[in-house]
Amino acid sequence: MNLFSVDPELEKDSYLIAEMELSKLYVKNDKANPWFVLVPRKFRAVELVDLTHEEQCMLMEEVSIVSEFLKSFYKPTKINIGTLGNIVRQLHIHIIARYDNDQAWPQALWGTTPEVLFEQVELENIKSNFQEFSE
Repeated sequence: MNLFSVDPELEKDSYLIAEMELSKLYVKNDKANPWFVLVPRKFRAVELVDLTHEEQCMLMEEVSIVSEFLKSFYKPTKINIGTLGNIVRQLHIHIIARYDNDQAWPQALWGTTPEVLFEQVELENIKSNFQEFSE
């Protein structure tokens, strides 16, 4: 029996973009800072080492796919990838498109408030663009 569920804190202010092979992919509702979050569907996973070697490899492949999508779709200055987990213990990977003119550059975006939220049609557009990209 799989008791997996996504921590509500990760789903708050986020939109489900895709069900990848291992993970659920969300985009945070922050139009100014394209910020994606991968959540491996693995019960009680807190650290990368809680995944099998095969799952770790699969997760890195998913990080690469999302990073390539960000690079292609958003044309960022830099892509930040992080797995802090200090607030939400559930294993999740942040993949963020950064620009040298964004609100926090060069500091971290953590703790900044979104200035502009996506319209629903924009979220659907991101979802369909990612699905086309990842096929």
